[in-house]
Amino acid sequence: MSDELREVTKLWTEPHLRARANTMFNLLSNIDESNVINLIKQLATLNEFWLIMRLLDAVDYGAPATSTTAQRPVQHQKIRELAELGETVLNIDAHNFESWLINDNIPNQIRQELALRVWPMHSTSKPGGALKSLLPTFELLLEVFEIRVLKGDVTMGLSILHLMTEYLPLLGWEQTLGHAGNPVQLAEHLQQTGVMWKTESCPLNRQQSRAFDSVLTANESDRTWNRYLHDTHSRVAGALSTCAGVPNPTSGPSGQRTCRTRCAVRPDDKNLSWAMVLSRRLRDSSLLTLRHDAPVGHFFSVPNEQEILATWEATWLGLLADRDEAPANQNPLRSVNRTGALAGLPELLAIVAGREPSNPMVASNVVGLITDAIHEIADLNRSA
Repeated sequence: MSDELREVTKLWTEPHLRARANTMFNLLSNIDESNVINLIKQLATLNEFWLIMRLLDAVDYGAPATSTTAQRPVQHQKIRELAELGETVLNIDAHNFESWLINDNIPNQIRQELALRVWPMHSTSKPGGALKSLLPTFELLLEVFEIRVLKGDVTMGLSILHLMTEYLPLLGWEQTLGHAGNPVQLAEHLQQTGVMWKTESCPLNRQQSRAFDSVLTANESDRTWNRYLHDTHSRVAGALSTCAGVPNPTSGPSGQRTCRTRCAVRPDDKNLSWAMVLSRRLRDSSLLTLRHDAPVGHFFSVPNEQEILATWEATWLGLLADRDEAPANQNPLRSVNRTGALAGLPELLAIVAGREPSNPMVASNVVGLITDAIHEIADLNRSA
């Protein structure tokens, strides 16, 4: 049995799973061979990449319990790899994007798009991808969010929103820093003359202060680099959110934990302060509370689409709330023309990223390119 075939069959070892897998694979392998390509194209259009993989496994190998064929047709292999990549993208499994950049079966245009969104998994002085700019990553998050909403996948949709809120402060700091939190460059920023984050005047909590400490040592080895990206990068985003302060500071402390200390980390930039106000409000919103209620294990309160939309409207009112330090008449969201599956989310992301409210963030077309590539190979296979 080939290594590839072992990859296909290794998941189906338990007797009850194997019986169910045999049933599924038998059904799929009995599809009229002349209709396989048509079905692949239809599934690609619907972004059902997992089903494309299972269909090709069944057609090429039959049920896992009786598989003997070790050679997959070349065109099927190319389609299956694209489907696997499509599933990776739909799951926002970005730490695996690097491995796809060296796969020659993936069209160059798709690899170029992935390169903009890759998380460098090795310590380096000049990492690119999502450490250089988070704009392409957030465009991808918008694309996948819209696809998940259309599929009715509420839990994954909420997870994507949660992911956005974790890294949104870094998107907001990008114009100020000139990068999206690359720890090598950020370490220089955190060690310049006049920084106060290690003094008693700094309002950062212990966890946030330790996160900044980790920035300084992130590039020491591949081990510290990976640990930093996995465990600390999003906490650094939260610390920077606090550092940016508020757009209309008063003499006393605010209800939110924000900074009043003069510090070289924070520029005097009201646009950045507003970006962080909106980031913090989204992070603390009722919409994000839904996500914590939804995962399997709670058994209750898994929201439906209407509940999400209603909660989003309540969240929107919270984003516009009038407070002394962030008055509603200065709020950049106050007069936007709301668009998107969650009305106003593309405009919110654009404002945090430093764009004009009239220039909303637009979803990427990475998944669309993968679908088009599968169609192209399928058409070539049918005409051959």
